[in-house]
Amino acid sequence: MTTIGVIGASGQVGTEVCLFLKTYPDVCPVAIVRTGISGAVLRRLDVEVRIGTLGDPYQCRDLLGDCDLVVDFSVKSGEVADIKAHYRGNISRALECTRPEARYVFISTINAFGMGARFNRAKQYFVPHSVYAYTKRYGERLTMRLGKRLGKETYVFRLGHVHGLLQRVSEETRQLVRSPYRRFEYPDTPSYTIFCHTIAEGLVHVAQGGERPGVYTLISEPPWSWREVLQYYAGPDSGIEVELRHSAARAGPLRGAAAALQGRAMQFLDAYGETLRANVLHHAPSLERRATAYLYIRRAKQQIQELQSLNVYRPRDTHEGVFPGPRLARISDSRFSMSAKTDQVREMLSRIQGPSRLPDR
Repeated sequence: MTTIGVIGASGQVGTEVCLFLKTYPDVCPVAIVRTGISGAVLRRLDVEVRIGTLGDPYQCRDLLGDCDLVVDFSVKSGEVADIKAHYRGNISRALECTRPEARYVFISTINAFGMGARFNRAKQYFVPHSVYAYTKRYGERLTMRLGKRLGKETYVFRLGHVHGLLQRVSEETRQLVRSPYRRFEYPDTPSYTIFCHTIAEGLVHVAQGGERPGVYTLISEPPWSWREVLQYYAGPDSGIEVELRHSAARAGPLRGAAAALQGRAMQFLDAYGETLRANVLHHAPSLERRATAYLYIRRAKQQIQELQSLNVYRPRDTHEGVFPGPRLARISDSRFSMSAKTDQVREMLSRIQGPSRLPDR
């Protein structure tokens, strides 16, 4: 029996991953939580729950001493110094208080690539553009450095957008495809979704020695397209239309400056069109007619475009491109592999929620 200790098991992702781990007959998930209340749901679903923190080394050994793998889903908010102190404590204790052959996984996210509000491309940024990215990179580096020093096999999972039966992004997507929108425009690049089923599958392979230590980008492999993601939640007979748009080519500096100048000129004409007609253009009737027609046509096109956009959903802040980084070698294609285990987890949850409250997908 492989024992996997899950720190931060009371969160949305940690809870669902514990349930998927429970679907493996040779795996025993152990939920590590801070209070009895936070572990109540998992205990009702027959998941072993251990209560405590990693601050005390003796308590830490009681919590993690028999684990073959420890995975840390815990999160910390606040000042940068507090977050770094949390990671130092959790990572060092987990590595020091487990058996020599035990493995460790630090849960990070694709935000560690360094994206920010103005830096939306899917790539590795040299400078992190958010506090979250900075602190996650700190935890990643610490994990790999301490693992090497202590002779432990350590891993980092940079999770994409996590979907599953209990995940907020799944519920938001489910509501989106049932909204009045009938057309959806997404980038013509792979989605960066990952399902809790695949996270659990990856952890099982790591625990069994099937993956090499390192930093991994954990996105469904092969990746789902945005069309497949929306249609998964909408169903085959939904009638929604998903259009995958190509990324706009980036204009050179001269072309960009010309476009910006033209835009300002159009704004000026919109604002001062009547002033120009009254004081300048009436001296040249032919030019006045052409300018007036041009403005009317431009306004009509804008109004038509706005009307057509009412039923079109265009997501904001969706990263375009392919995220770099190695993938786990042994994970399966979730399009085909996760259905049976998802049904098992749904059945577990129905014991406490009731079947009518659980989503079909």
